[in-house]
Order: sequence, then structure tokens, then C-alpha cells
Amino acid sequence: MKIEQLVREVYPNLMPYTSKLADLPVEEIKKVLGKERVFKLSFNENPLGPSPKAIEAMQQAIRKLNLYPSSTGALVQQKIAEMEEVLPENIILSNGADEMITMVAQTYLDPGDEVIIPEVTFVQYFASAHLMGAKPVLAPMKEDLGIDLQAILDRITTKTKLICLCNPNNPTGAVIRKQELVSFFQQLPDHVIVVIDEAYHEYAGGPEYFSSIPFVKENYPVFVIRTFSKIYSMAAARLGYGIGPVPIVNAIHQVRSPFNVNSVAQAGAVASLKDQEHVEQALKINEAGKNLLYKAFEELGFTYIKSHGNFVYVNTGYNSGELFTQLAEQYGIIVRNLSGYGLTTSLRISVGTEDELQALIQALYLIFEK
Repeated sequence: MKIEQLVREVYPNLMPYTSKLADLPVEEIKKVLGKERVFKLSFNENPLGPSPKAIEAMQQAIRKLNLYPSSTGALVQQKIAEMEEVLPENIILSNGADEMITMVAQTYLDPGDEVIIPEVTFVQYFASAHLMGAKPVLAPMKEDLGIDLQAILDRITTKTKLICLCNPNNPTGAVIRKQELVSFFQQLPDHVIVVIDEAYHEYAGGPEYFSSIPFVKENYPVFVIRTFSKIYSMAAARLGYGIGPVPIVNAIHQVRSPFNVNSVAQAGAVASLKDQEHVEQALKINEAGKNLLYKAFEELGFTYIKSHGNFVYVNTGYNSGELFTQLAEQYGIIVRNLSGYGLTTSLRISVGTEDELQALIQALYLIFEK
């Protein structure tokens, strides 16, 4: 038997994370494009950078790298618990939100189980289902690309184990309204757990958005995932967390590796949670950036979705693959091509600095001769 034949049966369905142009670090993009300056608007990164308080705390933590961190991140758990008015036992930490999604799959999915996932959403849900030999079941979107909860309910079978929802949704920035969620949970059978990814929670606002933490407090079968990568600008530190009923959290702890979140990230998280002024500054930058994009898109005649995240979905009406290449090669601007979702004329554009957004807008004006 060849060694290649020893891998698990699910292996053919797994794809390693491949770094295409939009996924590369800025310095590598410069080398590929042969440009001294590039503008990366493809990763939904916070242009403000981390809190100075977080940086100071992390620098102090580096001095103790010889020591193992808290296995569970007890102080981070405590601070999140105080913020969300839950118990520390309701919280579990992870090496980024991606690991949390994978740990949920490892905890609950057996080969043949079904996971219902909206057609246009974060791809990690599909990857984690395949990892465990489960079957992703796609639910169509609404005409406006909102998540269709009725379509999801219609696809529940006795094999359904998990439902994955992203709220606000990536890559559209749209949200699920409170009454829709209430009705959805009232109709949910008791053999299904709903995983709700709220990575962009801190950016979401207005009466349209409703976090699912209250459902956790009422002991619904809900597990909420959040991250320090977005509003707190700690993407490189890799720290996510989940909030759920104690039985769900305890079950996930069974597959969690000890010390999965390093001490430097833990220190930065605690300091970030104390710096609300930094969060408010990030929100102001994000709102200004979104409004800048909205105005330009309207002038260009593009359709877009008003976003509850730090990115904007836009339909230019032009081939998105060709537009991506033109922006990259001619102007050094990297956006997210959404052709993989079948959205062949659409892009997702991260809210970067004002200079980055102005460069993008000027490039679009030149391309479309406005």
C-alpha cells in the first residue's frame, strides 16, 4: 500500500489553505506585482491597528515567554463574562475564530451528519464540515442576498446536526433581524445546534442588528463565535472566543488543546477590552470609510449593500475577475473577487485608510471613465 492511501477517507474533499494574490501579506504582494506600493483591501483588517494599551500589555507579556499561559485564558474569560453578563463557564477561547469553528465540528460532527450553510457566507464552515466527513447542505439566499432562515428550516432532516449562520454576514455585510431569529429558534427541532458567527459584532449597529447572546442566556441550543481580529485589530495574535450554554462549552473543551491561546494574545485581549476609546475611534474611521465608498458607488452607478461590517459588498456589473486583475496589476489595489460564490460581477472591499480608499475610488473612476 502506498503511503498516500493511508489518509482518511475525507481527504479528497479537503483543500489546503492556498494563498492566492488577495491572501498574501503586503510585502509578498509587492514582489508578485513588482510594485513599491500596494493597497490591500481584501482581508477586512482594521486600519487603525491595535490599542496602544494592548501593545504595551503584549510587550510586557513577551518578557515571560518562558512560562506557559493559562490553559483556559481565565482572565480573558472573566473580562468577557463581565462585558456580556454571562458566567466564565459560558466562555471558551480559541486560536482565532477559525479554530473555534473547527473545534465545534470536531465536537459534534460524525461522518454522514448534515450541516446547513447559506450559499453565500464564510467558507470555513464548509471546510470544517468536510474535515469531519459531514455533508454541507446549501440553503439559497434571498433575492437581496440576505440569509433565508425559512429556506434553512425547510432543509432540516433527522441527519442535521449543525446550522451555521454569520451575522453580520461575510461577504455581504447584511444582518438577520431579531424577529426573524426569534421565529427561527421557536421552530428549531431539539437535535440541532445553531452556530452563529458574530465576528463583526462590534461594527454592527442600528435597530436591524441583534446579537444572539440573549438566546444563550435563555439556554437555546446556540453557540456564538466572536474574535479579537476585527474591531480590536489583533488578527496576527489569533484569539477568538465562543459563548454558549455550559453543556456546549464543556463539550468543546473536550477537544480543545491545552494552551491553545498564547499568553501574549491573552494579555492583549484583556487590555483591548479596557480601551473603549480605541473601539470608538475604529468605529468612526469605519463609518467614514463606508460613506466614502457608498458615495463613489452611487456616482459610478454600482449597486451595493449597506454594511454592518468593516467591508462593503458591491456589484459593479462588470466581470469581477477581470476587474480584480485590472485593479491589482495597474493600480496595486487588492480587493476580494466573489466569483467563487457565483457572484461574477461582485467584489467585497475592506474599509481601509482614507488614502487607500481614495486610491481605489480614483482607480474605479479611471476604469469606468467617470
